[in-house]
Parts: sequence; C-alpha cells; structure tokens
Amino acid sequence: MRSLRAHIAGPAETADRRRTQRRTLRLDVAARSATAESAVIIRDLSRTGLLIETDAAFAVGETFLLVLPELGAAPARVVRNEGRLFGCEFLSPVPASAISAALLKAPHDGEEGAAPEFAAPGESDGHYARRPASAFLFTAVTALFAAVILLFIIALATLNFSAG
Repeated sequence: MRSLRAHIAGPAETADRRRTQRRTLRLDVAARSATAESAVIIRDLSRTGLLIETDAAFAVGETFLLVLPELGAAPARVVRNEGRLFGCEFLSPVPASAISAALLKAPHDGEEGAAPEFAAPGESDGHYARRPASAFLFTAVTALFAAVILLFIIALATLNFSAG
C-alpha cells in the first residue's frame, strides 16, 4: 500500500490583518472613559474590535467602556485614530450574540450602512423581504420533517391500540 503525503498550509496572508469578520452597521451607543461619557457611533463591529465615530478626544492607547446592547459594558482600547474615526480592539473577544444584538438594534430603514448584508437590491421594505431564500427553505423543510414525525407517532400509537 502506498502512503499519501499531505501539506496543510495556513491561510494566505492578505493586506487586511483582521482576525474576525467585521459587520458594517450604524449604531449609536455610549462610551465611558476614565474622565467622561461620550456618544459614539459604531461603524463596523467584530468579536475582537470595532470602528467608532465620535467627537470625543480619545488618545491612541486609551481604554474605555463601550455599552453594547444585550451585553452591557465591554472594555476596548483605541489602536488608531483618523480624525473622528477610531479603530479599537476589545480587551477580550465579545460573544457572537453581542454582535447579533448590535446588528438587530441598528436601524434598517435605508440609512448608510444599515441594510443587512443579505438584502437584495430593491428589497429594503417589509419584514420578510430581508430574509434570505435559504431561511424560507429551512423553515419549510423543518415543518415538513415535523409533520412526518407527527404522522409516524400517530401511526405508531394507532398500531399499539389496535394490537391490544
């Protein structure tokens, strides 16, 4: 028998050094530094970092608490500054549920950066217009599976009663 050789390569390095996927949104939240509380706008968000826009005078290296929906205060550190935009990293990764909650809290009415990633062009109104087709297919398959299981249970119960 001949053995096979394999080579497992790491992911190709790209110019984008981000470790986790960022989600674009526009969400107004509060940030508390050691000296003041400021209003900030989250422009993009991932489990490990975010981009905020604010008039506050944050300095690179400064740590602050960011108030996220459904999570509360999450400590973050400023790692870069470009005018009113501040690139920040969380001191510890936030749960994926916090990202989902932030996306749900962000407005979805056609504002800049507010449309969900899976919305097709021209589908900005109506609750069901934003759901991907795969969600409907999953719902239909799940309902069909539940109906088959229910019919199986009814048939099994009918056989047990008629056999006795």
